[in-house]
Amino acid sequence: MADIFLLEDDRILSRGITIALQKDGHRVTAAYSFLEALGQYRRQKYDLFLLDINLPDGNGLAFCRKVRETSETPVLFLTANDREEDMLEGYGAGGDDYIPKPFSVEVLRKKVQAVLKRTLGDHLRIRYKDLEVDPDKCLVWMKGEEVHLTSTEYKLLNYLLQNRGRVVTRGMILENLWDIDGNFVDENTVRVNVKRLRQKLGDANQEYIVTVFGMGYTFGE
Repeated sequence: MADIFLLEDDRILSRGITIALQKDGHRVTAAYSFLEALGQYRRQKYDLFLLDINLPDGNGLAFCRKVRETSETPVLFLTANDREEDMLEGYGAGGDDYIPKPFSVEVLRKKVQAVLKRTLGDHLRIRYKDLEVDPDKCLVWMKGEEVHLTSTEYKLLNYLLQNRGRVVTRGMILENLWDIDGNFVDENTVRVNVKRLRQKLGDANQEYIVTVFGMGYTFGE
């Protein structure tokens, strides 16, 4: 899990990028203008900056130079300006790489994953209390001991982690983990898999997977 700062003035594109990165377990702070970004980015430490170059009140190159005054955090530019001179200017401003527009979400996710893996390594593991998850290797540990989950159990845990702090209904889980049009599954399927997952995690007291009665589940406090 990483903290990512996203500067993109296209709100629809920004929302799409945010959702994709959150599904990978990352926390995303979004800004839509140069001035807004200047007011936000020093409030906490970030692991990666994703910067649009063309902004309504400035550009990402200037913002990158500002970041480089105090930080060596990786910077990826999101831009339609993919001419050689534009790219050289971006590298000169302190950028680490380009993602030319238009791009697929999958390309963005893989590029972000590669940069974070290079710079953070094992710090990309998701940790909560005694639970540790390695999203790259799909491995889970509880109190330092590996927990062997089925594919469905792992997907369920990962979905709950991605939505930490939110209540997810049984219907949402069904929609995201099972093909409800092709397989005959119902809400009891969710309950059974949650029960099995809790048993494997030793979560009898619901410290991790919490039932929200009449609604669904949430992860953690």
